[in-house]
Amino acid sequence: MKFFLELTKRNKIIFIFLSIVVASFFIQTISKGLSNSCDLMWQPSKLFWDGINHYEYQMRTGDVFLGCQHGRYGHFLFILLYPITLVEWEQAKIIWIILNVFFAFLIPIILCRSNNVSTLSTYLIIGIFLTSHPTRMTLNLGQNSLMVLFFLMLPFLTMSNLFKNFNLIVSGISYVKYSTGYVLFLNLLVEKKIKKLLLTSLTTIIGWLFYSYYTNSPFISNFFDPLIMNFQGNYTRTGDLYSIMNIYFLKENNVTNKILQLGIVLLGNIYFLYQIKDINNKLAKLSVICFLPLIFMPHSNYDYVLMLPLLIYTINNYKSDISKYGLYLTIYYFYFHRIIRHWIDNDMLYQSGMFLIFTIFIIFFVKHIKKNSLVSV
Repeated sequence: MKFFLELTKRNKIIFIFLSIVVASFFIQTISKGLSNSCDLMWQPSKLFWDGINHYEYQMRTGDVFLGCQHGRYGHFLFILLYPITLVEWEQAKIIWIILNVFFAFLIPIILCRSNNVSTLSTYLIIGIFLTSHPTRMTLNLGQNSLMVLFFLMLPFLTMSNLFKNFNLIVSGISYVKYSTGYVLFLNLLVEKKIKKLLLTSLTTIIGWLFYSYYTNSPFISNFFDPLIMNFQGNYTRTGDLYSIMNIYFLKENNVTNKILQLGIVLLGNIYFLYQIKDINNKLAKLSVICFLPLIFMPHSNYDYVLMLPLLIYTINNYKSDISKYGLYLTIYYFYFHRIIRHWIDNDMLYQSGMFLIFTIFIIFFVKHIKKNSLVSV
């Protein structure tokens, strides 16, 4: 309120107008989410809590609720979603959209406060994030990208010693999404922080063991069930190295190609993670870590919520050229990527071009944050 009162009359009018625009977009998105939310993992969670191994069931029968609830995630997600299994589908959608709205506001607020972003910039960032296509798509489809981002960012917040270990354990929930959470695991591995690595892995281990026990599934084979479900077909998305290799270069779906693809992807991630391992600036490091899955692993448009840390960094450090380019890139993906991709007839050209732009940007961004005395001595 103090911030608003200190604005000039002209700026108050602008602020009120923009707030109405943001609210209108957001209300429209929520209404769509209430009628859609098909990606919410309601059916797989219900199957699990009924004692059925949903991985085996879906791979065997092809029975996927609404055609989109493929339970390709880690075991712990279906344990975590227990509350939505207690209600019917329509009520489950309401619960999930409330939770997603909570994340949509909470994530930018926490990151801005943790990094001393000004009040005006914080409001600007929240407005951009709430009206961006990835956030709106997450709410519309009932996706879990916001939840994964929330847990992924936890190790990069300044916490008291009392909560550090708890923070790390909870952050491991991000591992349920293999195409995103893997980067936190790799980062801790590259930094040789074994204790932290083990703490973040607890939810994965507990989830696997409990899932196997509850569904009476063989422990070893059940460990690999979600991986088989993810990689048994030519699972592809857009603009990432894994998908480009899958579509155009290593088309045959065999073990050799899968190992080669994953090996190249892991090496690419490890290279960049090694480059930033000594960087002290937590927001800069988080920006890179959230960026890597968008370069290397299959993702959909809603996964570009991972560009939020970069948005905050670029607005907070706007004077540098690389920050300006980062802001332009973020705005493009927040508002124009989906539209322009449909305009361009050559999908291979567009995907390869955006992969190249992302890779070039992250190379120069890493050089920038290292050059600006952000590396520990």
